[in-house]
Amino acid sequence: MSNRTEVTRVNIFGREYTIRGAGSPAYIAEIAHYVDMKMRQMTDNATMASTAKVAIFAALNIADELYQKREQNQELEDSFSSELTHLADRVEQVLSETSHPALAVKSAEPDSSAVIEEASTIQQNSTSEIPR
Repeated sequence: MSNRTEVTRVNIFGREYTIRGAGSPAYIAEIAHYVDMKMRQMTDNATMASTAKVAIFAALNIADELYQKREQNQELEDSFSSELTHLADRVEQVLSETSHPALAVKSAEPDSSAVIEEASTIQQNSTSEIPR
C-alpha cells in the first residue's frame, strides 16, 4: 500500500460510494466487493427489509471471520513458541553433552540467533551425530 490518499468509486449493495484511503484502488475495490458479497449473502439467506440490517448482519459475519482468524493465529503462535522452546532446550542439552568446552551454553535462555550459531558450530566441529 502507498502512503498517499487514493480516491476510488465502488458499488456496494446497489449504491455507489467514493472511498478515500491509502490503499491502491484495486485493493479498495476488492474489499468493497467482499463487503458487497457478504451483504448479498445476508439477503440470500433471509429477506430483510432494511439495508441497515443487512449491513449490520454482514458486519457481524465479517467480524466473526476476523475473530476466528485471530484465534487460529494465536494457536499457531503458541504452537510455534512451544516448539521453539523445545528445540532450544534440545540444542542446549546437546551442547551441554558435548565435550567441547568452547561450546558451552552461555545463558539458560539463549536467543534464537545464538542457538542457530551454536548449532551450526556443533555441526561443523563435532564428529559425533546429534541424536534425534
